[in-house]
Amino acid sequence: MPSKNNVSALKREAEAPQILPSSPEKAVESTKGQGGRPRKAKAEKRSYRVAVALTEAEGAILAEKAGLVPEATYLYDVLKKAGMFD
Repeated sequence: MPSKNNVSALKREAEAPQILPSSPEKAVESTKGQGGRPRKAKAEKRSYRVAVALTEAEGAILAEKAGLVPEATYLYDVLKKAGMFD
């Protein structure tokens, strides 16, 4: 029976296979920015912001008319239909 201080029982029998390559030239190139949906062109991206202050009653009417659609999306659609962006 081994003594209590014997660490031979804790030795690894064989090297475990490496998951990651040990040298950088074997590493697969990073795919950061490659997955997912492609970015929109700058001309299509809507980044300009407008803040509109409404009364509680006006906000309630807007929310009722918008329904399940986000209010900003609803307002954008109304402005687009009115010819604001032509």
